[in-house]
Amino acid sequence: MIRKYTVYLFVMLVICGCSEQNSQTKLVFEPSYNGQAIACNNTINHQNNEWSVNQLQFFISQIQLQNKQGTWQNMSLAKTAKQTEKIALIGSTCQKTEFEQWQLIFNNVFDITDFQALRFSLGVPFEQNHVNPLEQPSPLNDSAMFWVWQTGHKFLRLELSSGADNWLFHLGSTGCRSQSVMRAPREACLYPNFFQFELPLDDSNTIGFELSKLIDGLELTMETSCQSEHDNLACQTLFSRLNESGEQAVFRVPVND
Repeated sequence: MIRKYTVYLFVMLVICGCSEQNSQTKLVFEPSYNGQAIACNNTINHQNNEWSVNQLQFFISQIQLQNKQGTWQNMSLAKTAKQTEKIALIGSTCQKTEFEQWQLIFNNVFDITDFQALRFSLGVPFEQNHVNPLEQPSPLNDSAMFWVWQTGHKFLRLELSSGADNWLFHLGSTGCRSQSVMRAPREACLYPNFFQFELPLDDSNTIGFELSKLIDGLELTMETSCQSEHDNLACQTLFSRLNESGEQAVFRVPVND
């Protein structure tokens, strides 16, 4: 009898836990190229070449929502394998589909239609960016999204391939000064490459990532790949694209046709 009760209690706890997670308020990120959804099993046509998206992942932090009265509120996230309370790793690695995460899960349940705008940063704040990843919670311990202590995390990792050709964009802080690459800097990096975004919200609870706006006009080769070097012309173009707003914005509220 005791054993049956224990099994019953365990099942109920699992059900309640799943129900609670399903009821939590979420925001979904949707990647696209020229309005067409990006997935691991399809390709994009860029400058008459077919490209596969092998990896698209990015950290977002400093998440705020603005209510209808115009007040901004700091938002807390549910702790998961892809989120701390303040930082989330969004995106997917096509070779490892278990790393896929395209939604923000907030720590509590609320009516998101009570809010009119979203504000967030693309990157990891300085205080967490240069900490030993082995001492950090998931997802900040993901070695694939980390350079070294001196430079810290890759804020965005985008990797494309077309046959034998490859192109990549790794966004992160550069110009970071410390005694060695294995030491964290004490002061902010010369080029933080930390971008902030503010978007209106609609009833779809969806934020788009429009890849075509990021790489428009770029010839994708290893020579135009970017590891966030300040003097790299391709990097300068990509940085400027992340600063665009309105119809040219990379992050946007999707338009329903």
